[in-house]
Amino acid sequence: MHHYTIHYKPESVYSASSLLQDLCRLPHRGAATPQGTEAARLLQSYLTEMGAQVRTESFQTPRTYLTIVYWLIGGLLVSLALIPVSGVAVGLVLYFTVMAWRYFNWNYSFITRFPVQHTASNVIGSWSSGGPIENRRKVILMAHYDTAPVSLLYSPKQQTNFRVSLIISLWLMGFSVGIAALEALKVGLPYVQYARYGLMAYFGLQAVMGTLGYWLHGYTNGASDNATGVAAALATAERLTDVNLPDLDIEVVLTSAEEVGMIGAYSYVEAHKREWKRPETLAINFDTLGAGKLTVIEQTGTVERIRYDNTATQLARQLLVSDRFSERAQIGRWHTADFDSVWFVRNRIPVLALCALDDQGQMPRIHQTADTLEQVETGSMHDAIDLAEAVVLKWMTNNG
Repeated sequence: MHHYTIHYKPESVYSASSLLQDLCRLPHRGAATPQGTEAARLLQSYLTEMGAQVRTESFQTPRTYLTIVYWLIGGLLVSLALIPVSGVAVGLVLYFTVMAWRYFNWNYSFITRFPVQHTASNVIGSWSSGGPIENRRKVILMAHYDTAPVSLLYSPKQQTNFRVSLIISLWLMGFSVGIAALEALKVGLPYVQYARYGLMAYFGLQAVMGTLGYWLHGYTNGASDNATGVAAALATAERLTDVNLPDLDIEVVLTSAEEVGMIGAYSYVEAHKREWKRPETLAINFDTLGAGKLTVIEQTGTVERIRYDNTATQLARQLLVSDRFSERAQIGRWHTADFDSVWFVRNRIPVLALCALDDQGQMPRIHQTADTLEQVETGSMHDAIDLAEAVVLKWMTNNG
């Protein structure tokens, strides 16, 4: 059995702070935008200086989730409007409802492939241990570098109700399938017709409320969400390369289009999951570490529950009862959207999801114009670097 020593290196903290500042100098890092491309070049430069083998992997994505919302709601509205014309429209209502259910429960949904598509890139840096392939283990350090559109639904009050509002909308979409079928069969007229009009008005209002923030304010600067996560991922990689663990391959994966629907991470996992041996692979996802207390996520999901009960999360939970981390981190749940790590959970690949939550279980200032560098508290970011390094070392020791 191998035992590894944790090294505290001040330069890791400084490089994290430097990268944080450089990323936040850009007005935003929207997926498939010129600013996002500039951010990708900056990240490639940092990884190259760290001695990584650097590559990019391109994929197709909408620029924002607005495209997806408009296709889903627009498809529903048109389908419901066509009910008096043809019963075939019932099938269209069902089709868009199923795609909405999948998308908002964080499964792959074909709606993400609808026009208009743009090219975005994941930035990947890797360090190979050089040992025999059969002995190698792999750690994946992931964070998204793109920034979100400003959203009225993420204000402190609305953030608390986000999941409930989403569940209500999804159930109403399901209800609309039944209403459409009844009207097509001419059952319950004129009341089902009135219900259809009411549902159309509700869905239209939701589309406006869900996207108005972007039209008014554009993208966030994304200091906490998620420049902090990117900085933590690179600093953790720097720590691990300094320890020089035998037989450990390290890969930093900086994704784009997370704010569109975790599309960059989906592309990465789908492209590489067949290469990985699950017992010898561990992933850590860093997302939004700029305010609140470091949190090890145990559950996410909207209607469907997504549970983090894998090896990586179990190791982190064990460390949280130690003197070193008992006051610095907590266990928590996040049901307001999801993380890039969801694709690892769905593919049964051990993954640890780290973020920071305040006393109300919220992420302050995310998807708001106030998500700027001046508002960032870096304590949770440094705690995440320490915990991530400790998890990897414990994993290597247990499997040594």
